Amino acid sequence: MGDTIFPPNLQEIDALLSNLLQEVHHWEGTLAGGTKLGVGAEAVDSLFKTKVSFGNPRDRLIHLTEETFKNSGTELNDIYKQQMREQFDFYYMTISVDLHPERATRFWRLTCKLDFGPKGNHEPIIQSLFPSQQWSSMMSCGVGMEVGLDGNLAWNIGVDSSNLSQLLQSLPGQLQANVTNKDDFKAFLAVPVYQYELGHPDIITNGEGNSTCSWQIQDQELQKIGTAKFGIVFKVPKNTESIILQGTVWAEPDLNWLTADIRDVFANLSDHLKHLLKQKNEAASRFARGDAEEWELNLPKG
Repeated sequence: MGDTIFPPNLQEIDALLSNLLQEVHHWEGTLAGGTKLGVGAEAVDSLFKTKVSFGNPRDRLIHLTEETFKNSGTELNDIYKQQMREQFDFYYMTISVDLHPERATRFWRLTCKLDFGPKGNHEPIIQSLFPSQQWSSMMSCGVGMEVGLDGNLAWNIGVDSSNLSQLLQSLPGQLQANVTNKDDFKAFLAVPVYQYELGHPDIITNGEGNSTCSWQIQDQELQKIGTAKFGIVFKVPKNTESIILQGTVWAEPDLNWLTADIRDVFANLSDHLKHLLKQKNEAASRFARGDAEEWELNLPKG
């Protein structure tokens, strides 16, 4: 999937939304005889003003060593010990994405794509990613959780003891051993306490073993996600001092919501806009809100 996701052109989207806002406002004003924004123009305006933005990847960029795991009461897998000693430096990074919907704006899909460089002899390799589909039920439980890495560089979850038994009932059997009372949590703490309150999210993750990765989260309550946190473990050949990280993120609006609010003037819109809006969420990326950034990251040592 990572090779087939093409980020939308954010500048073209701004121009498209600007045209849509002008047309809807014009025709609503013509029908109502006023200059204030009508229901449809309010909806388009709220979408236009919605912000999607990256946090700073330097905020939690951590060098993973044998000592890191010993200090958390965890014994690192022998394979990773050998790689850390002879071949690679391992790192953990949290990428956060903030979605701030204006007013009643509704979204249905969030996509985040990261590209690690440089390519060639010093190309980073992505080891593991969080969250993935198997953790989707955690994103709808509304329970605060701590995310950690065990000695196999696998993800573990710590929750409050009062929520543990109820949560375990909702998880597939193969994951139950990876969820524990946070007071007994023995793992490197990757993401401190946070929670999601989504509906029934579908998560597609791709990129392990490569230098490009992506997440797609689909949910009809996506606008409630607030700050999404993505965890990445990656490794670089020893003596690598820095990497280049390019990130693109975009949230696609629910076009059923948007077209419902502009239905009174829909027939008056330009043919191009009507054609796009009639495609519903197949064309939602053409109206997305997003962010694109590039960082040069000096890698911490020791």
